[in-house]
Amino acid sequence: MPTANTVLSNCYTPLPAQEKGKQVKEKKQYINPTSRSSGVEKNHRNAKSIRHVCIDRHVLSNSTGSSLVELGHTKILCSVHGPRPFNSAQTNDASVTSGVLSCQVRFAQKFGQHSEIENMTHAKNLDGYSSSFSNISSQKREVELSSRLHDAIAPSLPLELLMKNVVEVFVMILQDDGSILPASVVAASLALADAGVEVYDLVSAFSVAVIPRSLCVETKDDEDNAGVTTFDNGQYSLLADPTSTEILSAEGVVTMGMMKNWKEVVFWYQTGSIPPNIVSEAGELCKEGCTAMHNFMRQSLTSFPDISN
Repeated sequence: MPTANTVLSNCYTPLPAQEKGKQVKEKKQYINPTSRSSGVEKNHRNAKSIRHVCIDRHVLSNSTGSSLVELGHTKILCSVHGPRPFNSAQTNDASVTSGVLSCQVRFAQKFGQHSEIENMTHAKNLDGYSSSFSNISSQKREVELSSRLHDAIAPSLPLELLMKNVVEVFVMILQDDGSILPASVVAASLALADAGVEVYDLVSAFSVAVIPRSLCVETKDDEDNAGVTTFDNGQYSLLADPTSTEILSAEGVVTMGMMKNWKEVVFWYQTGSIPPNIVSEAGELCKEGCTAMHNFMRQSLTSFPDISN
């Protein structure tokens, strides 16, 4: 958990090299809900378990507040600057008198091995890892993620009290192995608290993937199946905190942001076509995940050593 000297855990993960100039078509893979990667070697988790979590704050000296969030091999670094007076370039409306929240999400690009054009069209991480969404322009993903992050964080800020000041949130995605949106929300909310920005409550976020049972590997051991929940006549399974491989195989993904102390859902994002009853069950599992992430965030804030010296 939080330490004075923050170190990325398992940052560089060896992965198979792809042939140069050859596009690799991503294929849906079979998922075993009872034996999923936990982010730690030789450790496994069931359908309702979260990956190995590491949360730290105040990791950057040149920012007002900062945080580092790791969910397995997904690693997010966030910095906050402000509040400080905004200029005309940060708002197009001169009549704005309240505060402004600016959110920017960027992928850490790896230059040198390939051309700049290739790096701008494929979201590669520091270790050269290309996620399951590498066929989507990284710039488009950055714009979308920035908008989603703003929507999730804004309800927790009393912007009317900032009086023509801007709070800038910068998120750097160091590694993408799924659930980068909820991890970014957690990192941003924690960094805001670390910066001393007044908030109504911490915003915790969580994702749940809906996997067709046709892509789930069956196990004969009844005890192993204890963590698997099936719905709609056994056609779907719900997987908490999905990895990029699991998201690729999913029928859809539900992401929720919640202010736990206020008992209020402030953000909901759903992809795919999912039956209403399954969406409801996925929402309940998201609430449990948000509660667990909130506890991690609170522990990071309360157990962090004195940084005044």
